[in-house]
Amino acid sequence: MSRDDETIGELLRAMTVTVESPDGNIWARVHDYTQVLLGFHPWTFDRYDESTLAYQLSRLGILTWVAWSRERTELYRRSLNLSTEEAQRAEQTDDPHRRRYQAELEAIEAHGVSAHGTLRVHTVGMLQWQVDIEPGALRRLGEQPFLGEIHSAFEALMRDRERKIITLKGDYFDLGVPRRWLDLMNEARAINRRGRG
Repeated sequence: MSRDDETIGELLRAMTVTVESPDGNIWARVHDYTQVLLGFHPWTFDRYDESTLAYQLSRLGILTWVAWSRERTELYRRSLNLSTEEAQRAEQTDDPHRRRYQAELEAIEAHGVSAHGTLRVHTVGMLQWQVDIEPGALRRLGEQPFLGEIHSAFEALMRDRERKIITLKGDYFDLGVPRRWLDLMNEARAINRRGRG
């Protein structure tokens, strides 16, 4: 199969994006949609305290999401043989229903807590990230266990985000999900909002 014959799904599965934190000490690699690897360059982990590392991880989250989104958009553009200008015009819509959906999608708040509770991640639309690390966690855990905490928090974040996207799509598009299930999901969403308020 030539590259021209590959489907968009195959292209996305083969896509790999690698990004570094602003200080250049942490790298993130996304492959096959959302398979994420993260690591520290040698001899850098011990230089961090919790607040400095939380800031770098927050910025890395934003940079990785932007790089992945741009690469995905570029793959779609090339797979449809569109020029950059044609692709930009195709993204614009006059459909108010679609614009409302897109605005709500970009405002989805997602939360993730690591397996042992030492790391919390909060995102809004994946372009605002807040990472909180429990005081003393870095020295108590060490590099490899802390990387495990990062991965488990990210996985929890993505599960939360996916559930919310499914509910949102159910509000706007016919997904074949029974109405009662969507009502229950909306009730749970309302309860969660009240609990945070």
